[in-house]
Amino acid sequence: MNKETVPSQAEKSNPEGEPSQLSPELLDKIKHPARIDDVIREQSPEERKSNPALVPEMIDDSSEQ
Repeated sequence: MNKETVPSQAEKSNPEGEPSQLSPELLDKIKHPARIDDVIREQSPEERKSNPALVPEMIDDSSEQ
């Protein structure tokens, strides 16, 4: 089987003839995601402490607000 004849997973789940079933609001969030800083600030202190991507300084700074 060559690559040209095998449809990708995206093509299988959404054939070209079918319009997308996503709402305009959801499409807007996909195209324009929230800033990562805003998302981190909205997390609870427990979520921030368990997030391995944050260093202790980031956890301390955001809890003082």
